[in-house]
Amino acid sequence: MINKSDVSAKFKKITGISFKNVELLIEAISHRSFKTNVSYQRFEFLGDAILSFFTSEYCFKKYKLFNEGEMSKFRTSIVNKDNLSFVFMKLKLSDIVLIDRKSFNEDIPSSIKEDIIESLLAAVYIDSGLRNAKKMFKLIIKNSHSVPEEFFAKNQLQELSLFHFKTLPEFRTESFKNNSFICKLYINGKYYSEALGRTKKECEKKSALLAIKKLEKEF
Repeated sequence: MINKSDVSAKFKKITGISFKNVELLIEAISHRSFKTNVSYQRFEFLGDAILSFFTSEYCFKKYKLFNEGEMSKFRTSIVNKDNLSFVFMKLKLSDIVLIDRKSFNEDIPSSIKEDIIESLLAAVYIDSGLRNAKKMFKLIIKNSHSVPEEFFAKNQLQELSLFHFKTLPEFRTESFKNNSFICKLYINGKYYSEALGRTKKECEKKSALLAIKKLEKEF
């Protein structure tokens, strides 16, 4: 017998989010191996789309220097199975999941952990709308693996440039015949750094790190 009030209370303790309709929560955490008449699969379908959109929007607004490829890589770093499984474990959601653990030798597979994160996001959205869904998403971001290294350099430079000059840095990148690249970095029209790299991304990261060091000395 499921104690629905207890499950709801545990979820609120983990996330700070209350469910108006507890049945939605129960469906979102129910695996088909458990003896209930519902499973999370429909919610997982919706949650996958919501998570992808929220992550894309978050990246678009926060990382203004990222090109399309970098935004895509960032999104993948958040929505992939390994990261969502990690978030599931950090939030200790195994305490509320309804699943026949004997069917999986007591260990919940990563794919199911991923599905539960997505289904819960969708259930929160259906139950209480965008505001709480964004709250759930922020928990996912907060508890995610570290973002790939190259994202930090450009984002840190962006923040420093906006703070000191109220403008974004400019990356001027050129390619050579030997398949290498050079990036010259300017802020507010002033030259700050340049770097070589085997890829455009590599030389931009290097030039950003050099510019950060120069800015830190200036200010």
